[in-house]
Amino acid sequence: MPDIVVHLGALTFRESALLLLALIVAALFALAVVFALYAVTLRVHNERKERRWRRLEAAWEGPVLAALADPERVGEVQTMVEERYRLQFVRFILAYARRVRGQERATLRKMVEPYLDPIAERVWSKHQEIRTRAVQTLGTLGLPRYAGEVVTALDDPSPLVAMVAARALASDEHPEYAEAVLRRLHRFDTWSRSFLASMLAGIGSEGAQAIRETLADRSEPAWVRAVAAEALATLRDLEAGDPAAVVVEGGEDPELLSAALRLLSVVGRPEHAQVVRARCASPDPTVRSAALTALGTLGEDEDANRLLGAMADPSPWVAIHAARGLLAAGAHQLLSDVADSDHPRAALAQQILVEEGDP
Repeated sequence: MPDIVVHLGALTFRESALLLLALIVAALFALAVVFALYAVTLRVHNERKERRWRRLEAAWEGPVLAALADPERVGEVQTMVEERYRLQFVRFILAYARRVRGQERATLRKMVEPYLDPIAERVWSKHQEIRTRAVQTLGTLGLPRYAGEVVTALDDPSPLVAMVAARALASDEHPEYAEAVLRRLHRFDTWSRSFLASMLAGIGSEGAQAIRETLADRSEPAWVRAVAAEALATLRDLEAGDPAAVVVEGGEDPELLSAALRLLSVVGRPEHAQVVRARCASPDPTVRSAALTALGTLGEDEDANRLLGAMADPSPWVAIHAARGLLAAGAHQLLSDVADSDHPRAALAQQILVEEGDP
């Protein structure tokens, strides 16, 4: 070693620099070789896994389809699943379960029921992606047996895991979990309101009572109650008219008022028209628009003049809803008269008539 140091010390600066450069190039080359070998090894490993997966799919597909046609053959399928491939089998069945419902999905659940315990343990993993996958699998194939794990996941620190749990529980197959989902809806304030309303509507009519209670609950955030109103409108829940009218009469939040008015336009009754009329003068154009739409559906003949006057509203959006409200109220001739006049909204009236197929 001292001889090498002495030798290096005898080199000129230029020679030392060249030697250092050569050492760096050699190290980079060695590193490149290592990475190349790793890439080749990884590719070989992945190709081996892919071939094994295709082989397993080919072995399972026929028996699974046969069991779907004849549930008595579920046991035959389970005897084919080797213990080391049970998790892969659950993954295989999960892909099928997303495409079927009813009895066929129940058959698939029965197939994988003995293999779900290890997946239930993953709900407590420290890795978000593992928890997400576990909750998704249990929500699709493990209910109601693993309902406790999925409901607990609604409170997961990760909003993504919580949403996966909510989507699994918000199902017409399991309306009994509607209340649990609704109690945590406030967690999803960054998600699309229309998406959340559609998710709640997916619970079906058997979950409507819980959704109505959320709409009427003043302790809930206004936006949560608005989402509940949109879901009830999608469900066309006739019993939602009265709680919606209460909201319209005493509410203050524009988003909630607009959603409740839209709900009344779908399920309201003539006696709800009075609270709707009061909101036609709201200072918020979104509320006025929704109120005019509802009035066109619920109002009486004399409300046609109110709708006609609203066509002069400074907001074009409000004017459009007023014109459409006239059509909904059956005042077709009145709207035609506006279209043929020198009214400032004559062009708008003509456009609405064209949309309705009456040029």
